[in-house]
Amino acid sequence: MKFHTFFKTTFQALLALALLQAGLAQADSSRWVTETRLSELVDPALLPPGASVDVKFVKADERIGSLQCPAALFANSAGNKMWGRTYVRVQCVGSDTAPFFLGVDVKVWAPVLVVKGTVQSGQVLGINDVEFRTMDLSQLSHGWVSDLAHLNNKTAARQLWPGTLLKYDHLRGQALVKNGDTVKVMMKGPGFAIGGTAVAMGEAELGEVVKIKTAQGKILHGVARDALLVEVSL
Repeated sequence: MKFHTFFKTTFQALLALALLQAGLAQADSSRWVTETRLSELVDPALLPPGASVDVKFVKADERIGSLQCPAALFANSAGNKMWGRTYVRVQCVGSDTAPFFLGVDVKVWAPVLVVKGTVQSGQVLGINDVEFRTMDLSQLSHGWVSDLAHLNNKTAARQLWPGTLLKYDHLRGQALVKNGDTVKVMMKGPGFAIGGTAVAMGEAELGEVVKIKTAQGKILHGVARDALLVEVSL
C-alpha cells in the first residue's frame, strides 16, 4: 500500500512538473497536452459549428504508464492536420525514454445536410428537402454543406437521390440573367451613369460577370446586380 501511495504521489508530482513545463515556452514552440486533452490538438478553426472531436490511439503502446514512460505528454507536428488516421508526438516525463510517435484516430463529428427525397435537376431546394445528419467529417470528401442559409435561391445542379450528402457543387444559384434576355444596363464611370438596354449573351447569378450586346452591336461585360439588371463599369 505504501509503495502504491508513493508511486501515485510521485506520478502526480511528475505530471504536475510536466504541465508546468508545458505551460512555459517549449524549445520547439509545441503545445503539449495530457491524454485526456488530445482533442485540443485539433485546430478549432477547421471545425464547423456544433462539431465534437474524439481522439483515440490506433493501438495501445505498452511504454505509456510503465517505468519507460510513467507520465506522457502529447503534441501535434507542424503541418499535420489532426483528422482521420494520423499521429502525435509523445514526450515521456520521469524517464530518459526518447520522444516517439504514436498513431491516433481522429473523428470529427458534426451535423451536415443530407437529401431527404429525390430532387430533380433544376428543382429549387428548400429546408423540407434536406435534413441534418451527424457524420464523421474526417471520412467525407470536402465540400459538404452544414448551413441551411446556403440553400437560399439555389437549385439542384443534377438529380439528387435520398441519403445523398449535400455538397456545394450539387447546388446552382438561380440565374438573374439568362441567355437571350433583354436586360437593363447601367453604365457607370467617374461622375456619371447612363442607362440603356442590351441582350444577354450568357447566364449569370448575382455578382457574376455576363457578356451583353448593345443595340449598336457593341460587346460589353457587366455584373449581374438584380433580375435583368447588369452594371457595366467604364
